[in-house]
Amino acid sequence: MNSRLIGDMAVSEVGLGVMGLALAGRPDEKDAIQVICAALDNGINFIDTADCYCLDSEIDHGYGERLVGKALKEYGGNTAGVKVATKGGKRKPKEGMWPTNGKPEYLKSACEQSLKNLGVDTIDLYQLHAPDENVPLEESLGALVELQQEGKINNIGVSNFDADQLNLAMTIAPVASVQNRLSPFDRSSLDLIEFCTMFGIALIAYSPLGGASKAKRVGEFVHEFQYVAGTHQVTAQQIVLAWELNLSHIVIPIPTCRSAETVKSCVESADVRLSTEDMILLTNSVPTGDASID
Repeated sequence: MNSRLIGDMAVSEVGLGVMGLALAGRPDEKDAIQVICAALDNGINFIDTADCYCLDSEIDHGYGERLVGKALKEYGGNTAGVKVATKGGKRKPKEGMWPTNGKPEYLKSACEQSLKNLGVDTIDLYQLHAPDENVPLEESLGALVELQQEGKINNIGVSNFDADQLNLAMTIAPVASVQNRLSPFDRSSLDLIEFCTMFGIALIAYSPLGGASKAKRVGEFVHEFQYVAGTHQVTAQQIVLAWELNLSHIVIPIPTCRSAETVKSCVESADVRLSTEDMILLTNSVPTGDASID
């Protein structure tokens, strides 16, 4: 695959999201590690996780990070060029909403633990998982700037930010990326793409296929993607990733994969060449009524 930039890092056009390998319904650790290694074998060198990717933060916090750290340690090939992103500022309860904590002291402590979980001295990309409405953004991102100055993180990112929040964030820290939902079912971040392209900020697209409940049926829910898939003799899922990649050179989808075959399919989506007509048709498409956003 070709490379795209996140700050000073060159990463594969398609990354691997670890969320689905760490939450409820996750594969066992051995199988999850095999998926991560398959991603590396297929040219993916960008892996995204978070400290709250787990079953329950009371007993399992940091599982997603430890999984990545273990996979990289056990991988038989060269991992020198692999870039790992993680996020801090949220907890995962067994049930209910995920609470946010953007207090500087919490973020600094979380980063220290993330370094241990990943088994690294410096985190390639550390992201504020979401704004905390009870903590000024200047304080939350100020903590990340201090961590960067201390050499504990290389690049600073934000996640689940709207345009106004991103504008403010850029006045506080050297923001390298914003990680938001982007899929045929949730296009709320499309408005950010022109802005991010202008300022060279990577847009990391999570749940790029719409989440586990919709990914297998994307062509059924959004017929245009199935139509274009037929014209290119690929899958509707590959067309979704190709569409996102063609929106701008700053977009980096991070699908979660459950098998080596799925990894290979996602990687091959980067080779799909969509026409201007394809892009117009896909961008203007509307999901069917039974495909409401999760």
